[in-house]
Amino acid sequence: MIVNCGQLTANDVGKNVEVYGWCRYKRDHGGKLFIDLADRYGITQLVFEGKVNDRASELGKEYVIKVNGSVRKRSQETIDKDNPTGTVEVYVKDYELINASLLPPFELIDEKKKFLANEDLRMKYRYLDLRRKEMIKRVEFRDRVTKTIRKFLWDNGFMELETPTLVKDTYETGSRTFLVPSRTNPGKFYALAQSPQMYKQLCMISGLDKYFQVAHAFRDEDPREDRQPEHTQIDLEVSFKDEEYIQGLIEGLLAEVFEKSLGKKIGTPFKHMDYFYAMENYGSDKPDLRFDSKIVDITNEIADSDYKIVKRVIENKGKVRAVAFAAGFGTDKPILDKQYMLRLIETAKSLGLAGLTWLYVKNGVIASEPESISETLKKVEQRIIVKLDAKDGDVILMCSDVSDQLLLSVLGKIRKEVGRKIGKFSNEYEILWVDGFPLFEKDEVTNQFKPSHNPFTSPNQSTVRYMESEPEKVIGRQYDLVINGEECGGGSIRISNPDIQKAVFKTIGMTDEQIERTFGFMVEALRYGAPIHGGIALGLDRLLTILSNESDIREFILFPKNKKYESPIDGSPTDINDKRLKDDYGILTGQM
Repeated sequence: MIVNCGQLTANDVGKNVEVYGWCRYKRDHGGKLFIDLADRYGITQLVFEGKVNDRASELGKEYVIKVNGSVRKRSQETIDKDNPTGTVEVYVKDYELINASLLPPFELIDEKKKFLANEDLRMKYRYLDLRRKEMIKRVEFRDRVTKTIRKFLWDNGFMELETPTLVKDTYETGSRTFLVPSRTNPGKFYALAQSPQMYKQLCMISGLDKYFQVAHAFRDEDPREDRQPEHTQIDLEVSFKDEEYIQGLIEGLLAEVFEKSLGKKIGTPFKHMDYFYAMENYGSDKPDLRFDSKIVDITNEIADSDYKIVKRVIENKGKVRAVAFAAGFGTDKPILDKQYMLRLIETAKSLGLAGLTWLYVKNGVIASEPESISETLKKVEQRIIVKLDAKDGDVILMCSDVSDQLLLSVLGKIRKEVGRKIGKFSNEYEILWVDGFPLFEKDEVTNQFKPSHNPFTSPNQSTVRYMESEPEKVIGRQYDLVINGEECGGGSIRISNPDIQKAVFKTIGMTDEQIERTFGFMVEALRYGAPIHGGIALGLDRLLTILSNESDIREFILFPKNKKYESPIDGSPTDINDKRLKDDYGILTGQM
């Protein structure tokens, strides 16, 4: 019978089998050769003796072979308890060399991260990297989660549909898009869809009231941490439903995913947090709630101190904010040390602040290095300690600036970094909804309003009256799903009224001509009886990364790009010669 390399057990002893795989380990014991044959299902030990052993000297690492043999028990002292097939081996009667292999550029057998090949080498030879047990587990995990999601949505009446990848370029809004030249329409271009947003809305107008797809999305963004130019999202849209239905649906979906993929039960319903509360207390619209430390305004408490640096900021109508961490500072085994604090100061400077002050609590009072800083705080130290609810061993990080927005943003990033460094999480997973986002935000460079998420989000009925006079007061019916301080999904109730849709476009600076040229088809569609509708998109790659307690989404993408958005495996992106651009696509040299 034909078996795979992870299939054989003691019940198969005495059977004749045929097995295929890659030669992963090879051990020559003089007259007897052992090879561990591997495939995605596992590893089976082969034993070569006699004439077949003489031939097997030709076999090297990652050679592909077909084996015919009989299953027998391993001797007691050679049983591998960590291997599901470790109680048996295949005594090889004959084998066939299917393909030889070059010597792999890195080992495929050591799963310890500290011994892994460097990232670009792994990506260049990704087809080898994917043979590793750890990578096989990730591919299987992705498959298992995706199947669970599909089944849940099918069981809830959703149809899996496909929207176009080649779409119209809507360059007036959003991130940059990848452009694709059209050979049949020289000089014209498609855009790769950044998301199925408008097309899933068109599905709702079509009466296809429950849509989902596992969608590829493309964004020509500047390289950033944990981003890829192409990623996968679980995209869904429903008609005649509100936020409560969509959020409840996603909570049920995630509960199913956690239970089926991790064997964990999560509590529902999830917590909700207002956007403005999140920004004020955590400096982020995706707060990590696995640790308690909040950002606290201590401007009033510190105003009477002798700390001249912050007093000058207060005199210029600035604020002072601080956050305390349980770090065991001053003990024999502090989680944070002085060198780490000095690096945090440089981090704060790199993010735009003048600096950062670090303090710690010892014997109920504030201490510092150098002591001169804590001396300036003597008059107010107890007020600061009480306001922060700080205890002995806690580290206090304090910043000041005239821009409260910058202050919160920087402290939010530092809070996240330090919290994860400490790692004393009360729960393994903290999930919440962040609601009540402003519909618009101002671009710091142009001073022009732009959508905080996308221009299709419906304004809250109670604030829509501010659309023309005070757009910054308009609240959108937007909701983000946050897990462990990472945004895993975002959605909204969409605009279904064509006049409100045009008003939003005009608020972000679009003229009637621009609206017609770019979104005219969408506005027209809304005039043909558009239903109330809304939806959400979950980032599948990021969700998998968080569920697995990993940090890099590329570990869950088959063939990812590197940090420069290059593909080491095939060398893309590549140059295209001028003649081909002109002859095939009608693009003149220097036109692009």
